Amino acid sequence: MEGQQMFNELKEIRRGRGLKADDLHERVGLSLRTACGVTDIDHPALVRRKIILRLTKLSAKLPSDLHLAATVALGLHPDAAGEFLDQRVAWLANTYDRDPRTARRRVDNAFKILAELLYDAGMRDRKSGSYSPDGWYVESLRGFLRLDQDLPTLTEERRIIAAVDDLDELILSMSAPRHPEIGDEFKIRAEMVYGGEIVAEEQVSSSHSRFVVRLPAPLTLGQAHNYSIEFTTYPRHWMRPYYVFTPLRRCEEFSVRVRYGANRAPKHVWRISGLPSKAYEDFVPGDDALTVDRLGDISLEFHDLQQGLSYGLQWLED
Repeated sequence: MEGQQMFNELKEIRRGRGLKADDLHERVGLSLRTACGVTDIDHPALVRRKIILRLTKLSAKLPSDLHLAATVALGLHPDAAGEFLDQRVAWLANTYDRDPRTARRRVDNAFKILAELLYDAGMRDRKSGSYSPDGWYVESLRGFLRLDQDLPTLTEERRIIAAVDDLDELILSMSAPRHPEIGDEFKIRAEMVYGGEIVAEEQVSSSHSRFVVRLPAPLTLGQAHNYSIEFTTYPRHWMRPYYVFTPLRRCEEFSVRVRYGANRAPKHVWRISGLPSKAYEDFVPGDDALTVDRLGDISLEFHDLQQGLSYGLQWLED
């Protein structure tokens, strides 16, 4: 029932100019509003932005032929301009080298799958939230922490999604708590591996730094971008024995690998999964024990992270 309602609402917004219609905000149904995080106080431009962002991302999960059909019908394809849906369907039929009825059936097939994806995404958002400050959110984050060298390094690879048009820079933060008596000769340093350029940095405190990253080119609403950054901190024995990620914006997937080294692996390692910030400072081994492999590595994954809670792992040094 929910899927059929969502399908009907998608058919409603594809009429006319599709998502470019000036009355789009008046034609978005309740199910679609819920799945896209639209609220009663959102102005028309924000409604359009939320709808385009969600549909652009989810339609990319469709098979290539259905992805084309969906984007053309919704008025999102740059080469398929048309004031009316029939004009865009005719363009699609010509591209497929099929008759318009076949092209329209392809559109309906795409919308049926898209309706299912929308319903599922809406349910996940209600659980984890979808806050995207600064106009972007994280689709996936992979972290690789190396503790087997003199100065530990953390390499992060992120795939982000722009939630606004003309997104041209990111503000990234990094914290590495340490004992307050340690001097300032070591601080958090960062270097881009790919996907951006650090143009400014600020040491907010002895254990927290902020970096401004300029992107290679401005991103448009819904556009994905991959980048990697490497952080260097201070010697391992100065660091707190944990690595956690506390998302303050939407994040769908987080995976981490820690390399302790074959001869330096701690005996006790445990998972931190959705704890309130700083609740892990008690350094009491948790119930979810983990095993370091014989090479001194350990890895784990998290999905549908909730904003404001912490995820990662903690250990007891010998």
